[in-house]
Amino acid sequence: MVATATGVQPLVAGKPEPPLHRESVLRTGARHPLVVGDRLDTDIEGAHRVGTDSMLVLTGVTGPAEAVAALPSQRPTYLAEDLTGLLEPHPEISAEDGAFGCRGWTARMRGDQLELDGDGERIDGLRALCAAAWNSDAAASEFQAALQRLER
Repeated sequence: MVATATGVQPLVAGKPEPPLHRESVLRTGARHPLVVGDRLDTDIEGAHRVGTDSMLVLTGVTGPAEAVAALPSQRPTYLAEDLTGLLEPHPEISAEDGAFGCRGWTARMRGDQLELDGDGERIDGLRALCAAAWNSDAAASEFQAALQRLER
């Protein structure tokens, strides 16, 4: 609309464009910034564009299904249920023989299906599921059955 009204293409400085992130780092003097947000296409992609770690919180726009199906440019470094994720260490994801584990959960591709087995905190199941999905060539539609396991 701005371009049509003025005849000039506007410069974009908001998320996910780098100028906003760079200015925030400059103003705060952050040495190891962490972008925290609930949207893959703005918050997390913006972090990717400037090479910064990110944490996706599941308190807003993005849910587990979108996280599992995230494009490479929109995959967060960390996953958390909410902002309390800032106060706790994030577990390592193990990878062995095509299986990805996080605490009591294991996710793997079997043929064209993503399987999730285990028990424990839902967020740890999602972390394992995302690792398996992000290391697979399967389509996002194949992940729905495994996501249902987390909803029980």
